[in-house]
Amino acid sequence: MIRYAMLGLEKRILAAPEPWLCYYCGECSETCPRQAEPAALMMALRRFATRKYSLGRMADAIYSSLASVFTWLLLSAVALVLVLLAIDPGMNRREFDFQSFIPLDPIHWAGLVLVGFIVLVAAIQVWILYRNLRSGLPVRRDRDVGTQASPPAGVAALKAGQAGISAWKALGESVVQKRFGECDDGQWRRLAHMAVSWGFMGMFLATIIIGAVDFHWLHWPRWVSLVVGSVSGVVCSLGLGYYIYLRLAKKTAVGRYSHPSDWVFLLLLALSVLSGFVIVGFRFLGLPMAAYATAVFHLVVVFDLLVTFPFSKFAHVVYRPVALWFAGLKQVK
Repeated sequence: MIRYAMLGLEKRILAAPEPWLCYYCGECSETCPRQAEPAALMMALRRFATRKYSLGRMADAIYSSLASVFTWLLLSAVALVLVLLAIDPGMNRREFDFQSFIPLDPIHWAGLVLVGFIVLVAAIQVWILYRNLRSGLPVRRDRDVGTQASPPAGVAALKAGQAGISAWKALGESVVQKRFGECDDGQWRRLAHMAVSWGFMGMFLATIIIGAVDFHWLHWPRWVSLVVGSVSGVVCSLGLGYYIYLRLAKKTAVGRYSHPSDWVFLLLLALSVLSGFVIVGFRFLGLPMAAYATAVFHLVVVFDLLVTFPFSKFAHVVYRPVALWFAGLKQVK
């Protein structure tokens, strides 16, 4: 990857799964005799690939320092306006009742539009990633005429089976993230990364549960969503705390070579979790207006976090499994 970067072989870089296989432990930089900082390069290549895979180069607005400031301000302003337009002035001021604060229909349609946007853009960008990685796969050619040959049926079936095994391994790695164990501090980082990942998914599940309860698709008590969301929020906070500590301590590559976009992602995720807990706290303290104000802040932060999902560091959630799959395919003879 260093040689590709030195020679400016952009297509080779974009066709390689290796940048997404790096878990950024920094051991390569610490042991490099030429002090080439390969860990920092791999991080830079992931940002480069994210920008190139991005639909309409929209990721440039996230990773360009000046443009990113205006992007976050604009997104926050848009979200704030939308929330203020949806607020019902006749809200329940005696006790916290979110549905009296913002009616269910605006939440329903805003959620559908946002999820639809994320899924559509993410699918297109995964397809762009797929086409680039596919171009980097070895091609079997006939040795006599130098043209591409169709593999025999048995070979094709074997490759299909190996592709399935590679997909299963990629899914398993995405879930349990065993490769963190190859790093010196891998076990702690593995636990922290899983805490962030599964904590976020748990909070998303809590949102789905409360939505299903509100629409009477599930006849569960509302406290089920509260318990799932609270436990998941605590787990996610622990993982976020560890990663923030690593960046502040600057004792590892994670801290020494952090990009501002990494900080923005961590802070947005942390603020979304903490503001959710503050809402619950104000609710139980009998402070509905404070809870409503915090809810406005919470919705703006969550909007910023989710709408930039396909274009920010968050995108590696979908890019890495695909790259892991292709890395397995490259080993198929």
